[in-house]
Amino acid sequence: MPPARRKARTVADSPPPRIEVLALSGAPERCGPLVSALHRAGLGVDVASDLSSARALFFGAGGHDCLVIGHDVRPGVAAAVVQALRAVAPDLATATFGPKLVGAGSARRHARLTAFHPTSRAGTGALLRFLLGLPGRTPPE
Repeated sequence: MPPARRKARTVADSPPPRIEVLALSGAPERCGPLVSALHRAGLGVDVASDLSSARALFFGAGGHDCLVIGHDVRPGVAAAVVQALRAVAPDLATATFGPKLVGAGSARRHARLTAFHPTSRAGTGALLRFLLGLPGRTPPE
């Protein structure tokens, strides 16, 4: 009996790339439930608390697919982080549970989730629907 042949893997067989999220929170220790939920959904998450840590994490990771802004982030910090990251990644998607972002971009690349708390099931679900619906992303099976 001849040995079994392995099916050659092709690019089409590869799983879609994992979505990488940079979460910005005024108190990173409080966003544990959201981070855990995103990890369980198969997403990568880094958590920053200010412009300096956001830039370091963003460049250290080689970029992220989305910046998620917590409800406790001061508007000036949120604006500074968005401006700095969009300077190098103009198509960076954003989702905010907190401050309104001026010039946030198209509705397909920005979600305003201020009606939800980021650690609630509804908030997590709304964020996941947005992230999995980003152009070029396919939901996991």
